[in-house]
Amino acid sequence: MNDSSRNVPKLLHTDPKLLQDIKLGKPLDYSSKGLRTLNNLINETPLSVRVHGVPDRGINKKFICGAIWLNNNYLTSLQGLNKSIEELLELPAYLTWIDVSHNEFKNIGQDFLQYKNLSILYMHGNQVNDIQEVLKLKPLSKLRTLTLHGNPISRLTKYRNLVLFYLPQIKSLDFSLITRQERNVAPPILCTVNKIIN
Repeated sequence: MNDSSRNVPKLLHTDPKLLQDIKLGKPLDYSSKGLRTLNNLINETPLSVRVHGVPDRGINKKFICGAIWLNNNYLTSLQGLNKSIEELLELPAYLTWIDVSHNEFKNIGQDFLQYKNLSILYMHGNQVNDIQEVLKLKPLSKLRTLTLHGNPISRLTKYRNLVLFYLPQIKSLDFSLITRQERNVAPPILCTVNKIIN
């Protein structure tokens, strides 16, 4: 816990109204802002046009919402993501949707793992080129929707089977529902992991 969070009043995490407000709150939209780093995201003004406003603020003057959009920027790293989310959201533990699509990062990192309620993660259109990066998302037991198309790994032989092998909890990959037939396919041979089709 950092020093600044010690002075913040604690919220009753089980307050049903607050949890409902988070679930229904508008996404926090930082898309297409030309961001190259997340280090000073708190100083950026969220966009309001696409979502018809910005989320309300809570007693800690932070946003009441469960989604953050960081798509269509120039991020080469997700370093600073956790700090930014802690600074911006009233209850970061209830974050359910992160969109970091159409950026330029190669590594997934461990940045998402503390968000145990994360169910939607858009990562398409980046530069992830090692399928084993996907393994880092395995602890996210509530993750149901994932996008990775447009990354070099999506050109791998049996790409969908590999992702399902690593992340059996997901229900939708690249905006396409996982079929029963896909679930019944034998696990892919891991020697195909590093063979990207050109």
